[in-house]
Amino acid sequence: MKRTFALSTALLLGAFIANPAKAAVINGDFSAGLTGWNSLGDVAVSAGAARLSTASLDVDDFPAAAGAFNLSGNAAAPVGQPGGVEEFAGLPLGQLDPDPANGSWAFEGSALRQTLAVQAGDTLSFDWGLGSNEDPLAGMNDYAFVVIGGVLTVLDDVFTGLGSGSFSHTFATAGSVDLVFGVVDIGDYVGSSWLSIDNAQLASAPTTVPEPGSLALGLAGIGLLARRLRHPRG
Repeated sequence: MKRTFALSTALLLGAFIANPAKAAVINGDFSAGLTGWNSLGDVAVSAGAARLSTASLDVDDFPAAAGAFNLSGNAAAPVGQPGGVEEFAGLPLGQLDPDPANGSWAFEGSALRQTLAVQAGDTLSFDWGLGSNEDPLAGMNDYAFVVIGGVLTVLDDVFTGLGSGSFSHTFATAGSVDLVFGVVDIGDYVGSSWLSIDNAQLASAPTTVPEPGSLALGLAGIGLLARRLRHPRG
């Protein structure tokens, strides 16, 4: 009898005060290198941030030697081909091309990916910065992007001015979501650009605290159950 009462009490109290497990970005500050992340192309951790570049190993920015701006020893990956950046990011081939009708294509790039378990109301945030050796007057508008659940957002590009900032996104529904960061080389294979990412984190939606009246009703129910267990009907 006592065991039944104790179990029932625990279940009722649990319904009022239990909180779901909080999801998080694994190694969002990159203090453990690239642990928890999948990468494609030239991706490395430097000065406490993830850095992704468009630098290859065969060609680099004149007059620098080949591979001078490469960060990891892995060449930037192709864009617009099976197994390339778009496929890695969960995008259809061609989606990273800015304006193919007018001859503006993405040639190569790098990307970083992690799958998140999110709840409705959770907010993803991170810090980013874009740098480049491209000359804005040359017409090669390399850009950095983020893909969240298959939705592509451009963070910055060479023409805009190579800036930095913070980004946030609040999820409307719960589910499993791919988070992808990337940078691509537009118009050619030279003029290296790089994206830095840091402080990626997922803040849980505020937990709903039971109203005092609701908690009182729950406790009253526990009391009624206790009396019935002490005085069962014959």
